[in-house]
Formats: sequence, structure tokens, C-alpha cells
Amino acid sequence: MDENLRRVFDQVKPSPEQKEAMLRRLLEPERKVKPMKKLKKLTVVGIAAALMVISCAAAVVTGLDQRLLDYFGADQEQAELLAPGAVPVDVTVEDNGAALHVSQVLMDRHSLLILAEFTAPDGTVLDTKGDEFLTFDESKFALLDGAGNPVSDSLHNWALTIRSLDDGDPLDNHLTILFDLGLTAGVEPDWDAAFLHLSAVNLGWFDADHLEWVCLCSGDWSFDVPLPQTDIGKTYELNLPVGELDGAEITAKEIYLSPMILRITIERETPAKSEDMTEEDEQIYSRWMSAININRISLTGRDGRSIPLRGNGGTISDQENVEIYRLEEITDLSQLQSGVLTLNIGYGSVDIPLDGLAPVE
Repeated sequence: MDENLRRVFDQVKPSPEQKEAMLRRLLEPERKVKPMKKLKKLTVVGIAAALMVISCAAAVVTGLDQRLLDYFGADQEQAELLAPGAVPVDVTVEDNGAALHVSQVLMDRHSLLILAEFTAPDGTVLDTKGDEFLTFDESKFALLDGAGNPVSDSLHNWALTIRSLDDGDPLDNHLTILFDLGLTAGVEPDWDAAFLHLSAVNLGWFDADHLEWVCLCSGDWSFDVPLPQTDIGKTYELNLPVGELDGAEITAKEIYLSPMILRITIERETPAKSEDMTEEDEQIYSRWMSAININRISLTGRDGRSIPLRGNGGTISDQENVEIYRLEEITDLSQLQSGVLTLNIGYGSVDIPLDGLAPVE
């Protein structure tokens, strides 16, 4: 694979050496990131505790950033649903005449959004050629506990997308950036994490026509931010048979619902396979892969209105299929809990009432 293309698609797999480097940068006394100027002499644990207290108090006053509301198309009432999962921060990193300012973190159990502004030196044109191509030459991340130690079980389960939000002038020296991390693997993350470290080195964009990475501004703007400690969603155990596919019984194992995410896990009786994968085996596996794709699942709220969904990743094995969907509209959890989840497995359809389900503690 072309080296430039590899760098773009290999952003979420930090090596052990990179993990150690991230931790060293966190612990360096002269580190460029200055979340709170008055806290320089505190230990890492003290900084974590102080930032969380200050940030949680500020959230009550400031609420959700308007740019995040615009991104979701949300009003103030919907903003209140997300606010418990948001932490306002004030982290500025400067290098080579440019500055990255991180202003807010929003997350639930399976997605994490970081809002930031990037300002290059006067005269620099930050033309990203479309937000889907915006990237850093190195944009690795690590979840850290309160003592600054990597939470290793969660490092490889997330996919990172960097988006450029509309700020009115796409050709000036300023960008509004949204770091969008989504959990793609079927394992549960370890939420002992108190911080997220994200390395952001050399801002640029990927030229898909020429398969090369184009640098817009060189420098290192890596940063740490505190993470919200309130889960705005709930996990529900189902264990309900929902149909058959190629002779294998399918069971809906569990779902997770938040105002912005639906995650569903189904499992099947693993069918017998030939020693060598036959064409029929491949077709059966293909149907299993698409068993709960976007065309085979729907979510209806308490008022009977369908809630639009957008695919947001997933994972699959011979026995388990996990899909994550982003709700196109921020929705009150009470609307979801009293609604219906419809699955079209194989040639059948089943409605799963969501009322009366007990959340998993």
C-alpha cells in the first residue's frame, strides 16, 4: 500500500513505543499543553481531579457549545439531554506560530466528540478540500486513567475521524475541528479512563486523486483533555430470539441507547462449515454480515415516529454481530425506552418493545 495512504488509514493503532511516548509527554514538567496555568505544580492525579471539578462546575453554567448544537441540528431542549455528557475545557497548544484550542468534550459509552479551533499564522490558507479529507500526519490517541496510565484494553477499539465544521470562510487561516471517535469493536471499553491524550502532528489533507498527503501547517499540537464521567445512555439485556438465518437461530443479546447512539448485539448458532470455505459458505457469511444493516433495522419512538439512523461502525465474528448507529436526531431516552426496535432477520420481521426493560448496572 502507498505510504501516504497507509498513514491515513493507520491512525488508530499506536505501537507500544508510541504509547510510551504519549505517557512521557503527559508527565513532562515543561510540556507545551497548559490546561490551567495555575495548576503547574500539581501532580498528574491532582491535575485530573482539579480539572474534573472545575469542568463539571462550568458545564452547569455554559452548557453545550453552539457549534456542537449546529452539528447535531439540535435545539436547547435537546442540548439538555447531552449536557450531562459534556465537559467544557480550555486547553491551548502552540507550535510553529499556530495554535490549537480545545474547548469541549462530549461523549456517551460508545462515541466521543472533541471540539477545537485551529489558527495558523496570518496569510496561511487552510483549504482542506472537504472535511472528509482533513487529517493530521500523526493523529494517535490513548485513554488514560487518573494516574496518567494508558487504559490498554480500550486503545485499539476506536476509529478516529477528523471533521472540519463550517466557520463561514473555508479559505482563511482558521478551522473549526471536530475529532469524532467511535467505538467499532464488539468489546466493552474500560471506563476507568479520566483523560484522553491525542497526538496531533502536522495538519493537512489527503489528496485522494493522487494518493498523497498534503501538509497545510507543520507542528505538534498534541493535547490531553479530561473525560466526562457521566454516561448519558443505558445498556439493556434482551436475550430474545428474533428469527433464523440460513438455518441458524438468531438472538438479540443486548442494546445500548443514548440520546445520540443505538448499539445492538446479536448472536447466532454457528453453522457447520466445510474445511475449506466454499462459495455457499461465503454467501451465508455475507448474509450474516448484513443481518442488521441499515436497511434491516428501524427505531420507532414512543409517539410512533420513526427515528432516522446512520451507520457508525461495528464488528463481526462467526458468532456475534455488533452494529452501532448514530441517531440523526438527538432524542430523549424516555422516547426510546418506550418505543419499538424492529429487526428484519432473513425473510422475517420482529418488533421488540423497549418499555419495561431493566438497564444493566
